Amino acid sequence: MNLAENIMDQVHWPEELQWVRRLSFPLAVAAGIVIALTILVVATSPSAWFLLGAGRGFVPEALYPVWGLVLVLGTIFGQAIGWAGGSAIAFYVMALVGFPSNWATARLAMSIVYIGLAGFPLSVYHFFYGGWLLGIPRLGLKEWLWANYPSAYWLLIYAHPIIDLSLIPLGVGVLWILWKRDRQLFQERDLQTVFFLLILGTSFAVAMSLAIHSTLVHIRIGL
Repeated sequence: MNLAENIMDQVHWPEELQWVRRLSFPLAVAAGIVIALTILVVATSPSAWFLLGAGRGFVPEALYPVWGLVLVLGTIFGQAIGWAGGSAIAFYVMALVGFPSNWATARLAMSIVYIGLAGFPLSVYHFFYGGWLLGIPRLGLKEWLWANYPSAYWLLIYAHPIIDLSLIPLGVGVLWILWKRDRQLFQERDLQTVFFLLILGTSFAVAMSLAIHSTLVHIRIGL
């Protein structure tokens, strides 16, 4: 890691892109950790992705887990990019309507967009499917999964509530850094790495939660 960091620091960066140099290494470390975690989860729960059937009619059935991995990673980084772009747009709009163009406004915009992106996708899911799924008897679902799809059991049953509830500490961590450690965030590379890891970790939790809920919908429809 030190070698990669030294190489990155030795690259000549134009003055106007120095902020990219400062943030590129922490972002790369956080992205690498989240990618490795995603690969590990998909590799240890292949039958869950067969049940989801991501890419049905588009990719061979044997590639369902691979396509599921692609979709989850796309969702993770799509959400992270959406947070960055959405924060910039929100900041611009807030400045137009009279908010001062300073860090306090930027921090508020980042917080609002973060909360929206973390909560909106799951809220939409629960609006359309939550009540319907709750009305379907679940008796025997755990036993059926354990008997027929054991590698899906730990993800769909055991890890499911943990992933959903992880959004709370992740959100607290992101907002705490933005509002309590914002000065250090500009200076400390370790804190920047933690911050990016929390942002991407939130996107990971949302992406996995959507995949889990979608799989459960497929199961309930098929049973």
